[in-house]
Amino acid sequence: MGRGVALFTPVFAVAAGWLAGVVAQIVPGAHLDENQVTTFMVAAMTAALGAGWKWLQGWQQHERFVAEGRAAPVKQRRKAPK
Repeated sequence: MGRGVALFTPVFAVAAGWLAGVVAQIVPGAHLDENQVTTFMVAAMTAALGAGWKWLQGWQQHERFVAEGRAAPVKQRRKAPK
């Protein structure tokens, strides 16, 4: 799970920036110049990167707690081979 988050966080950050730019241009009544649209896109990308980083940080903390015996491990969804 952590590898997937690490791999796809940059992809989702770029997608969030692109979507923010599209929304900023489509919203009626929002007259944004190029600099304001760019700022909005950067803010969306930063939020997406921050969310991914925070999730990875929490997952690493959970793994540390499991290794120290202070937390229960997350149950695997797949059955182990016999």
